Amino acid sequence: MIIEFKTNKVEKQCTDLKEAKRCFSDKVAKRLHKLINFIDAAENLKSIIDNSAYNFHDLKGKKKELYAMDIDGRKGSYRLLAKFDRFSKEQVFNCSISIETIQIEEVSKHYE
Repeated sequence: MIIEFKTNKVEKQCTDLKEAKRCFSDKVAKRLHKLINFIDAAENLKSIIDNSAYNFHDLKGKKKELYAMDIDGRKGSYRLLAKFDRFSKEQVFNCSISIETIQIEEVSKHYE
């Protein structure tokens, strides 16, 4: 997949392990980079959705146009937030095989 980052800060956290370790715990930093490598190697969004380990799901409320992937498992606090500007929620889930670009918005701690 093609990965686009919202800001330089987010890009640095996701591509520079040393920077990620400054911002997050060692465990979260390593798992974040593992997730980014997985996304980078994926052919399309369907490959990501089909991998239940990251629990790809849509968000509600103020973040209803964003989608989340768990970085450290279902019980972990950190998640990677992504967006698909040109696609509706229905298209994201029903036409995921044709989506080849992901926009990473932020790495967030759940409920903060």
